[in-house]
Amino acid sequence: MDAAILQALEKIRCPFLDVFFGIFTALGEELIVAGIIAVIYICFSKRIGEQALVTVMTASCFTTGIKSAVRRTRPYAAGTVSRVDIDNVLVSTADLDADMSFPSGHATATSGFFATLAIRIRKPLVIALSAVFVFLVILSRLYLGVHYPTDVLTGLAIGTACAFAWNFVYYKWYGARLYVYLGIALLTVPLLFIPKTATHSMFQISAITLATAAGLWIEDKFIKFEDTKNWLHRLFRLLIIGAVAAILFFPLHFLLPDENWADFVTYFVTLLAGITVAPLLYVKLKI
Repeated sequence: MDAAILQALEKIRCPFLDVFFGIFTALGEELIVAGIIAVIYICFSKRIGEQALVTVMTASCFTTGIKSAVRRTRPYAAGTVSRVDIDNVLVSTADLDADMSFPSGHATATSGFFATLAIRIRKPLVIALSAVFVFLVILSRLYLGVHYPTDVLTGLAIGTACAFAWNFVYYKWYGARLYVYLGIALLTVPLLFIPKTATHSMFQISAITLATAAGLWIEDKFIKFEDTKNWLHRLFRLLIIGAVAAILFFPLHFLLPDENWADFVTYFVTLLAGITVAPLLYVKLKI
């Protein structure tokens, strides 16, 4: 069934659909989703942004761990279908790990994020648009030939389940939510020392999850910046967090060796500073 669905989509490929699904697969990139969450957290709703962040990162931890352990060959690499080649600044199908097909990270991240929005906002239009967007991102991964249907369905299940699980945690154990998240982050550390799961993706996810867990706890206990409705303040907030991240990321990226632990340090330090130093400046500057 997996192969039949992919081969049916392969038959309808055309330049227009290549561009159309290329756009949606770009919008479903984990980094793009993370960027959207960051904007929500910093500029619009700290509460919703935080819940979306812990949901997507938790789901991504599960997905990356499974990917690294299972090592399923992608459909184009297995010869099931050909691949639609896309290689631009936002998305590339040319540099994917050929044996990291199951589950789909795009399906995991987008379903986790949009399920959180739908659960939190609970408006029919938001729910409908969220469902359509997730469907198109998932369909794009099949159309491009980089995932099997079972890959995206599993990612969808993980992301959605994490969204409902975290909503329960926020409702029942709000005070303990960041300790739960820290516990999940710490569970990624042993995977970095097991040869089969010590992939580059696992190092990145572990660093990002640990940094956000520590950063959110520090911010919640000691900084406590508040939402703003001032558009100029929102702009300054984005500029400040971008500057803080850039000041740390680029020197570390270029000075440290090209290896997994160096990337771990780069991502951890950059994100920890972004989640703590930037909000501290918001408070001090009263923006």
